[in-house]
Amino acid sequence: MVMEIKIKTRYISKEFFINFLFAVGITIFIFSLDAIFQIIEIIVKGTFYPVVVFFIFLLTLFSSFLYIIPLSFLYASSSLFSRLTIDREILIFSTSGINPHRLMGVLLISAFIGSIFLSLFNFFLLPEMSYKRREMVYLLQFKNPLSLLQEKNITTEIPGITIYIEKIRPSYRMKNISITYKEMGKTHFLKAEGGTVNYSPDTNQMIFNLRNGFLIIYDSVQTISKLDFANYRFVLTLPHNFGARETIKPRVSEMRLYDLLSSNGIRERIEIQKRIVFSVIPIVFVLIGTSLGIRLQQESRLLHIGIGGGIALLFLQLVVFGEMLSYKTGLSLFIWLPVFILLIVWGFLK
Repeated sequence: MVMEIKIKTRYISKEFFINFLFAVGITIFIFSLDAIFQIIEIIVKGTFYPVVVFFIFLLTLFSSFLYIIPLSFLYASSSLFSRLTIDREILIFSTSGINPHRLMGVLLISAFIGSIFLSLFNFFLLPEMSYKRREMVYLLQFKNPLSLLQEKNITTEIPGITIYIEKIRPSYRMKNISITYKEMGKTHFLKAEGGTVNYSPDTNQMIFNLRNGFLIIYDSVQTISKLDFANYRFVLTLPHNFGARETIKPRVSEMRLYDLLSSNGIRERIEIQKRIVFSVIPIVFVLIGTSLGIRLQQESRLLHIGIGGGIALLFLQLVVFGEMLSYKTGLSLFIWLPVFILLIVWGFLK
């Protein structure tokens, strides 16, 4: 009997490993699309520096392992046990005196190893990668000041000027532009229906070609002058030290473990609990996946991927809800709410 269990365990391990690798490949492809879209956005904004963009892509993709690994465990376990049930192998194990739940042992061991990896990843690697990626994107913005311009956002990063643009089309064709700046002690307000903007690195100037608008000038004695125009060329010379920014401060999600433990704030306590929750979730997903697979009795990979994605979305929503409760009550343990709820769901499925 012991030898038979060992043989079945090796069989289950092989099948699970194949499904796991398939799931990893699919989820990496899906998350790589998100990374590619972010890279396309950077390229469209004119901040294409091949080496930097390549590293941003890698950092974005590797950061997704926070989700890729748990999703792969969920898919592999549900797909495996669903097939075993359809092929009546679960029934064969039972009639042979082998409790099917004993076969979960190898899956749980794998999930435990995955949880250890995710613990190291979430506490030491992910914060560094997230911070480095944001820093690289931040520096790219200042290599091409046009990338600072955002639709329906007020741009204040350029010293001495505030810019608002309602719509930005390709080639930086703009709609509804508002610019406020000071010159010789006077406040200037530019408003235009449309126009274009380009950046000249040789002269370090942003050149706005505006149309159909007006310019209002306020001086120190509250005198107001107004100029209506059909076409207006506004040249903004950037400071010589523009782009020499101070090191950006890490967000809470980018803080190292030592910095989190050194602070007693609620945000830092929640972040620690959240990283632990995301580390143990592979074990919970294996439990749910095995019971769900036995009940589904479907071999469709697309179905298992879709159900796994739905469970993952539910988990993320519960994390947000638990985070809200933690902030309201000041108790960071509410971040464990999604784990408890999923374990209750597993209890009903089991």
